Amino acid sequence: MQITLLGATGPTGQQVLTQALEGGHGVTALVRDPARLPQRGGSRVTVITGDATVAGDVAGAVAGSDAVISALGPGKDFKSTLATRTTAALLPAMATGKAKRLVWLSALGAGNSSRQQSVVQAAASKLLMGKLMADKGVADGELEAGAPNCTVVLPVMLTNGPRTAAYKVVDADTHTGRIGGRISRADVADYLLGAATGKYEAKGRVVLTR
Repeated sequence: MQITLLGATGPTGQQVLTQALEGGHGVTALVRDPARLPQRGGSRVTVITGDATVAGDVAGAVAGSDAVISALGPGKDFKSTLATRTTAALLPAMATGKAKRLVWLSALGAGNSSRQQSVVQAAASKLLMGKLMADKGVADGELEAGAPNCTVVLPVMLTNGPRTAAYKVVDADTHTGRIGGRISRADVADYLLGAATGKYEAKGRVVLTR
């Protein structure tokens, strides 16, 4: 299938792109700087230069795809509003384009999911990333309301470990306890791709942990 990928040059997005190509899928990558995309010359990679917060750029990237995966991250900007700015551009594109399946990478600690973090991680998130997590929470809620066939993925702390596929998927809307631990970006990418391609049927919000 054809997948539009936002955040393809980031550490998790690179994992998604690599795994998608290994699985035989085609990928349309919306990137600001194509030079940062190692796979840009691949026969199944369509590179579109643009910005994920610009509605016209996103609409062009989504057109013709069967599903959309957002693996965007703010880098080291802990006050970033990237999530809500991307959502504002993405929702209209999803409403009018062919792609109806959306898988959105957020983070455990976004919005009210902070109550499900471990005590230590919740305190660290509030202290260092309060504005960022609040923005992610708003974006997550907007996507749940505006994109019915959407899965919002809330991983615990990320690492650069290997792909194991030995992770747990927890329903964020029904789980009442706290969840700690770490998970590799490769395993997160495995789930993002599986959710986008129909391997997993999850909708709503899910927490990923080991």
